[in-house]
Amino acid sequence: MGKGRAISYSQAELDFIKANCQLPTTEQFQMFQERFNRPDVSFENLNSLRKRNGWLSGRTGQFEKGNIPSPNARPKGPNKTSFKKGSKPANWKPVGSERISKDGYIEIKVAEGMHQWRLKHLVEWEKDNGPLPDGFCLIFRDRNKTNTDPSNLELISRNANLQINRLRCSSMPEEVQPTVRLIGKLNAQIYDRKGAAA
Repeated sequence: MGKGRAISYSQAELDFIKANCQLPTTEQFQMFQERFNRPDVSFENLNSLRKRNGWLSGRTGQFEKGNIPSPNARPKGPNKTSFKKGSKPANWKPVGSERISKDGYIEIKVAEGMHQWRLKHLVEWEKDNGPLPDGFCLIFRDRNKTNTDPSNLELISRNANLQINRLRCSSMPEEVQPTVRLIGKLNAQIYDRKGAAA
């Protein structure tokens, strides 16, 4: 997103951010991406939205007035559990490593450092097609979140995906799901045309 361009959020997204504002921003950002799949929203965008709306964690990182720290709380320098220069933590994974998110998606490590895990199906899609267009998302044709083969990914508008979900397509018998998806896409087109005509 270019600098200064407003990012729109759905009411469900805003409700989620507000309801989970007590979480550390890094943890909330990861949960937000896993749930809503918004590659156009960066960590900084989410943090700014929280600050603008006063949705803060309530933690200051400072001792409250009158709180006296324990004498044992002061750092005493390196000890046997301290990291040595150049060493890596036990849970370190190399770039290219994969893991399964809480929502069942495959994530892949794309670089070193914090916030460097991305949804694998997005990475695979972008190799051939570039970034997702605004207002669109990817769905899995076979409903298997771990099948990230590009042939299993379908680009669909968020509105069409919403209409399909409203029809509870995934709970329908498998043989009627393609028809339900078509109905959902048709409903989205009708909705879009009504909006354009208004």
